Amino acid sequence: MSAASSSRGLRPLLRSSQIQRRARLPPLPPFLIPSFSTRSQSTSTPKKRDKELYNYNTSLSFSEDPDPDHVHWRRVTARDLVNRKEPPTRVKMLVRDFIDDSLYNPNYGYFSRNATIFTPPKEGFDFGSFADTAAFQEAVADRYEKAYGLEPTTGQQGGLGRQVWHTPTELFKPYYAQSLITAVLHSYKLYHFPHQPLLLYEVGAGNGSFMIDSLTFLRDNHPDVFAQTKYRIIEISAALAKGQKQRAEEEGFGDKVEVINEDFFKWEGSGGGEEPCFVVALEVFDNFAHDMIRYDIATLTPMQAVVGIDASGDFSLLYEPITDPLIRRLLAYRRLLPPSPSTSPPLASPLLYSQIFRSAYSSLPFAPNLSPPDFIPTKAVLFLERLREKLPGHRLMVADFDELPDAVEGRNGPVVQTRYGGSMIPCETFLVKQGYFDIFFPTDFTLLRDIYSVIMNSPTQRSQSHHETIPPNPDTSPPSSSPSKPKSPPAIQPPLGKDFFSHSSGVKGFRRRSVSIYDHSEFLEKYGGKELCDKAKVKDGGNVMTGMYKNAKMMF
Repeated sequence: MSAASSSRGLRPLLRSSQIQRRARLPPLPPFLIPSFSTRSQSTSTPKKRDKELYNYNTSLSFSEDPDPDHVHWRRVTARDLVNRKEPPTRVKMLVRDFIDDSLYNPNYGYFSRNATIFTPPKEGFDFGSFADTAAFQEAVADRYEKAYGLEPTTGQQGGLGRQVWHTPTELFKPYYAQSLITAVLHSYKLYHFPHQPLLLYEVGAGNGSFMIDSLTFLRDNHPDVFAQTKYRIIEISAALAKGQKQRAEEEGFGDKVEVINEDFFKWEGSGGGEEPCFVVALEVFDNFAHDMIRYDIATLTPMQAVVGIDASGDFSLLYEPITDPLIRRLLAYRRLLPPSPSTSPPLASPLLYSQIFRSAYSSLPFAPNLSPPDFIPTKAVLFLERLREKLPGHRLMVADFDELPDAVEGRNGPVVQTRYGGSMIPCETFLVKQGYFDIFFPTDFTLLRDIYSVIMNSPTQRSQSHHETIPPNPDTSPPSSSPSKPKSPPAIQPPLGKDFFSHSSGVKGFRRRSVSIYDHSEFLEKYGGKELCDKAKVKDGGNVMTGMYKNAKMMF
């Protein structure tokens, strides 16, 4: 994936709240003390600020007028900033580009600094040796502390500690990976075995644990399938790609595994065309950057949010009519779906359905003129479009979080956090110092499934750039002076029928026979089975693998 949109499959320990020990928060350093405004200083006085100070603004509302100089600021994208050594000033960018730059800039991005993957014992934990789930959580916390320490990392600005991550794959190895690869195996044997090879793609493979555990399981239990298995990893990080390749060779899988050290959004494909394959994305979608839109309450016209960064590094939010092709395309896909809370503006029913109520509300003193923020998964949509383009014969497996605590205000708002003095500090805004804070989003699995089905059942347009768009509604169209409007793919004009998502269509095998959403435990119990799931039981009969991560779901 790109510096603007990589996914590493890395998870912070805070995301499994059962493992996090209760700790007294240390006093906040000066750079984390919030300033309660959209802009942290007035524009009427000269600004003399230490370049290392952090922005920790807490409001997404209009508290001051934007810096009038913003009309002169350069419009940039995350890709434009890849070669910068320090965060930019006097620029403005879409919210997704600001988040991408904050997370993935190769020089100062969050994942480019001191992120480390939590590693359990090589053979995994002996779950049966723990008295109960609490004892297991305590053991994980102890290993976490001993292996990585909780003291601030020496030499880092402001005493911010190294960021350490874990995934269910690491925590519940090897049984979690075995359950997931069993689901893949069922589908493969039903439709493709023995005439076609088992071709697996993993996007963002972290330490490569899922790859090792899956191939080991196939080798030991399904040698006939293993003999014709090919495993490809697409990984943007050169360091992680090197480690993945090394692990594959050490475990004897060097001839089975190909590590593609490329940006998925730039990857030109394997040359296999429409061959059937499986794509695995574990804890990937939560770090896909989102855009933010808000709706004019009087007209319900959506407006795209733009982050402005002034000469002192302070942030402000600007709103403008939607002109970005990717945002317009997402909204066009969403309009094809049946009405639901996920596809309508985030407003109360009286405001949503009554022009009279909206007019009355807008006339009230101090009433906001825009709706609450709506964070929309634009980079996830781009990911799905690339799948359709480069791997049209795939079946997708996604695992991620559908609900997160301490999120920023707004529909599908992100969690923004950093570690300081051994504790995680949550923030109330995504407008924070680039590179020092994790920003991750819950996944609306119903919306993801439905948009995925729309995309996969629309024509593949290999000759078109992924920045082109299907025609938007008039209320999201750019002004009529725009030079041209792209033409619409003919197959996705009408609204979808109720039977759409069970429709079978595809290329050389399967493509969208059915796409189901499961709770974390439901998926493991269905595909892993009782025998496999029981291996994660502790002495009192509790099951740590199915009992934890209750805020996670699977799509397959």
